[in-house]
Amino acid sequence: MQENQGTSRVSMRSPRGFLAAIVFLLALPVAVLCQVLFGSGSGVVVHLALALGSILLSFSVFDFRMPRWITWIGCVSAGALGAIFLLQGAADLTGNDSLSYVAYQVLGQWPERLLINSVISWFVAMLLIASQGEARILGFVAMSIAVCVEVYSYILIYLGTSLEAEAPTLKVLMLLPFVWLLFESTKQPEVVAPHIPASPNVAPSDRETMETPRT
Repeated sequence: MQENQGTSRVSMRSPRGFLAAIVFLLALPVAVLCQVLFGSGSGVVVHLALALGSILLSFSVFDFRMPRWITWIGCVSAGALGAIFLLQGAADLTGNDSLSYVAYQVLGQWPERLLINSVISWFVAMLLIASQGEARILGFVAMSIAVCVEVYSYILIYLGTSLEAEAPTLKVLMLLPFVWLLFESTKQPEVVAPHIPASPNVAPSDRETMETPRT
């Protein structure tokens, strides 16, 4: 009975990653629904959802077995990105000009972009190190598209324009890594059987006697 309960508790690889993916994927539909029902507030909803998803992601990185320094890069980057999104949501909600300037014109420019790139790099590292099976194929497709969109956005910046001005719908493709995260998070975690070393003071014949069950 206890063994079955222990197995059910670890049936999902990353519950926090699962919740983060759900929040990110529902951000846009909920924002559209809010705009339809109330006529405003979509910007606030999007930024608050992105903030919550980023914070959940910052904790979920510890559920995937990767080198510690990569894990901490993902944690700090996602957490800082969540703070920026939260600040932007607060600026939209309050309408404060000073807060909007800091949230969008200062933190929302290169700091936000560099943090997004760091999070993408963490996803790529997870694809190469911690992903297996069919989910890895999905991850390869999702990350290839996301990286291409990000590279294209840098090309547009170099040409003096932006992705928002030229092809804003492509930003939706940046949600593909979270579709992959959804599948990675619901996989069963790797269970490592504990290794019990044999006592060096016990002779092999005595060890066999101890390990043989009594009838």
